[in-house]
Amino acid sequence: MPRLCLPRIVFFGRTADEYARMWNLSLADLTGSQVLDCPCGPASFIAACHDAGINAIGVDPMMGRLIDEMRRTGQKDIEDTMAAIESSQSGLASSDPETWMAEKYQALEHFLDDFRQHGPGGDADDGRYVAASLPNLPFADQSFDMVFSAHLLFSDASVENGGLVASSEALDLPFHLEAVTELARVTRHELRLFPAVIMTAEDGGPHPWVDPIRERLQSLGFDVRTESSDDDEGLTTSNALLIASRGAVGA
Repeated sequence: MPRLCLPRIVFFGRTADEYARMWNLSLADLTGSQVLDCPCGPASFIAACHDAGINAIGVDPMMGRLIDEMRRTGQKDIEDTMAAIESSQSGLASSDPETWMAEKYQALEHFLDDFRQHGPGGDADDGRYVAASLPNLPFADQSFDMVFSAHLLFSDASVENGGLVASSEALDLPFHLEAVTELARVTRHELRLFPAVIMTAEDGGPHPWVDPIRERLQSLGFDVRTESSDDDEGLTTSNALLIASRGAVGA
């Protein structure tokens, strides 16, 4: 029995504090940067960036949906994800899983409040939310200083391939390579991917597709390294992110 298997790719968001732990970066570190979060899901990160004066864009295919539909989908995906965790052999590192779940609802509501104002059709629509999906993004080459992509690549591979999703709904290696190529295309300075570990193994360990993705990024002129992440949701005892930089020295 796998430690955790989700029946589908979920519309699931996290708070800005969780983002900071995932990426080993604070909002202050992003000051003056053009930032892309893809896919952004119903997270509070984009709203928090703009509150801090950071120009950030969130991309997700769900950004073209009505708010009520996004709320229903987001709530159901939180509930279904928690149910899958509770019925699996996995656990949350937190001794307070109710608080962990509450943070997901908090992120969803913060996102919806911001989207209502600043999303397409909102009174203060400023283009911060874009309906699009990998591997095709509607941006010019090297549009963003910092590009983040969390809990899609690697996570949404099949359980058999080190991810969390049932095989019929999972993303395969060709998709991963196309997606990372597109993310690299719009990256001016640095691309960060999380989590680059086997999600179905308690001790984590490098995801089997880290090497081909590293090779693809290097072929596109990036220096690539892995870095331990401060994020800890309890699915693995270690987490790591993949960092690809233009013109930096890899490690």
